[in-house]
Amino acid sequence: MYILGITCYAHESTCSLIKNGEIICVVEEERLNREKHTWKYPKLAIQECLDIESITIHDVDHITYFWKPWKEITGNIFHILRYFPKSLNLLKSESGGNSLLFFSRFVMMMNIGGKIKDQFKLKRKPKIEFVEHHLAHASSAFFVSPFDEAAILTWDGRGESTSTMLSYGIKNEIKKIKEVKVPHSLGHLYSAITDYLGFKSFYDEWKVMGLSAYGKETYVDDFQDLIVYSEAGEYRLNLRYFKFHTHGTSLWMSDYFLEKFGSKREYSDDYTQHTYDIALALQRLIENTGVRIANDLYNITKSKNLCVAGGVALNVLMNKAIVKETPFDNYFFQPISNDAGPSFGSSLYYYHQILNHNRNFIFNSVYLGTEYSNASIEEVLTAYNLNYKKINNIAKVTAEYIATGKIVGWFQGKMEAGPRALGNRSIVADPRSKDMKDRLNKRVKRREFFRPFAPSVLEERVSKYFVMPKNQLSPYMMLVGDVVEDMCDVIPAITHADGTARVHTVNKKVNPKYWELISEFEKITGVAVIINTSFNENEPIVHTPKQAVECFLRTEFDVLSIGDYIVEK
Repeated sequence: MYILGITCYAHESTCSLIKNGEIICVVEEERLNREKHTWKYPKLAIQECLDIESITIHDVDHITYFWKPWKEITGNIFHILRYFPKSLNLLKSESGGNSLLFFSRFVMMMNIGGKIKDQFKLKRKPKIEFVEHHLAHASSAFFVSPFDEAAILTWDGRGESTSTMLSYGIKNEIKKIKEVKVPHSLGHLYSAITDYLGFKSFYDEWKVMGLSAYGKETYVDDFQDLIVYSEAGEYRLNLRYFKFHTHGTSLWMSDYFLEKFGSKREYSDDYTQHTYDIALALQRLIENTGVRIANDLYNITKSKNLCVAGGVALNVLMNKAIVKETPFDNYFFQPISNDAGPSFGSSLYYYHQILNHNRNFIFNSVYLGTEYSNASIEEVLTAYNLNYKKINNIAKVTAEYIATGKIVGWFQGKMEAGPRALGNRSIVADPRSKDMKDRLNKRVKRREFFRPFAPSVLEERVSKYFVMPKNQLSPYMMLVGDVVEDMCDVIPAITHADGTARVHTVNKKVNPKYWELISEFEKITGVAVIINTSFNENEPIVHTPKQAVECFLRTEFDVLSIGDYIVEK
């Protein structure tokens, strides 16, 4: 049984395909149309998924969608009535970081079947199975976890009218426990401060997380007033500080907030200690709230297992705090926690909970995209008239380049799904170099100085370099570890200002070629760690050999290692 899952008209438009409960592929539209965080109908991604499996739309048994638009409309009407008349501003406000008014989005979501009909020239609209957004998030984590039962936390900006959901999964069923409704939202809180600090809300939140490492605790206590806790598992934003619930996301903060914490930073303004301190205060508030809610959920369920998904789950510092400060024994942080995840989450929900099929698939890899042959790669290299050479041991030769200080584009195997490159579409470099972070930010990524770079480390060597919370592995770069004190000077390029690193542990069976690359680097240098950052330049991660070559040519990294070929500048 094939089920096609779709997300669009919100963030990270994506198509996925599952077969008998197993995830076959996940393709984000942005990788193909090159519009970062695109919200558009994923026409190209749908076709790519079908092509990967060599099937047609006629082979698909069911199509699922990650949202119930009528539920959002109902929630919006109640919201407008509750905050009337100021809330009338929302009728002309853009919806969640894209250019759509919410009534326009409703119409487009309801016509998903029509878009598929037109794309494939079908005689009639296919039936669409609409799934609640947070149930899709929860399903994306629990139904592919190794747990027979688990507590489940999902949190983001909003899905329909829900921002946070506590639930419990057992076998083929997810049971809701509690929901927090907008405007009370950890995701919106983080986006509000992101905007206040001069960045783009809904897209630049990770910049604020990076800035927090430079902060002092000036505002930490004051920020605690932004959230009010009620009964177990619930919270409310102190709306005295906000304006978005009546004016939309173009006006996030109230005059009261601005009077208390100062004026909004503009994008072109310099970074000040105030900027760093606000970022730290926000991060501490998010961590404290996350830990409190997770502990409440444990007390309700008494489960030893926790699954976490939704955009807020990409906050790796909060994840670290949850692991350290909650009594769960086992954790699964869904790595495709943005709105790409509910594409297959909605399909898994329909397959397991509605159709009642038993679970038979455990998530162990994000390598769920397209793979390119040497022949197709060589065709591109030839077309661009590049001087390339074919290598028998690409990992060994690439490691030698890295060890001499070269910055290398590493393009291998299947494309990763989700927001983070994990060794198949990566730029890799030597972590021993003190100036490598600045070189990468200035020459290649062309981004802010404070943005850290993550380490990839051999799974069997992780304890030598990092102290992980409860000795958890981090195969999807979803946890922060403390750099072992003696190693801070050994691997300075990946050591953040606060002595931490967003760790990626590499398993030999899951990604043998990338594991071999790091192993060869260790043989040369004695260090089983390399820098890993996404293969891109202020754009979506590269998807095709052509995109990889073009990125290589216009940026200032030194070597392209693509398939079995090496290209030097």
